[in-house]
Amino acid sequence: MIMKDFLVGELPDLLDKLKPGAKGSFGIMTPQHMVEHLIVVVKSMAKKYDGEREMPPNKRQLGFQKFIRNGCVMEHRPSNKTIADLPTLKYESLDEAVAVVPEAVQRFYKFWEDYPTYKPYFSFMGEVTFEELEIFHFNHFKYHLWQFGLIENYP
Repeated sequence: MIMKDFLVGELPDLLDKLKPGAKGSFGIMTPQHMVEHLIVVVKSMAKKYDGEREMPPNKRQLGFQKFIRNGCVMEHRPSNKTIADLPTLKYESLDEAVAVVPEAVQRFYKFWEDYPTYKPYFSFMGEVTFEELEIFHFNHFKYHLWQFGLIENYP
């Protein structure tokens, strides 16, 4: 329940403090790119996929599942990407994007209320559970909040 309380209750207030010109302590994303990235990720894990499941899981999927079991603590890994590699922004402003986050998080929880026994399969994760996805979202959001100085400690 702690994770849901954070994602539903605390997260919107923290994101409201994010300013358009804020600089992340690492990475190339702007505040709005970061928020839109989180929206896409959380929404993508709140729908059914009918893709073919690779059984047994491949090496990459087993690695991701181990990462989740180990607490899903994220680390910045520098790359050669530049700001030009960032996706086109979908929303008109940071405020508009921030306003969508609670809806996306609620959609995630509603999906799992509606389909409590569903076992999703993602090409990069393999088959995962709701609990695993919730841990992932909790730490993913906290990681990016920390990146932009909205929380002091991570993990």
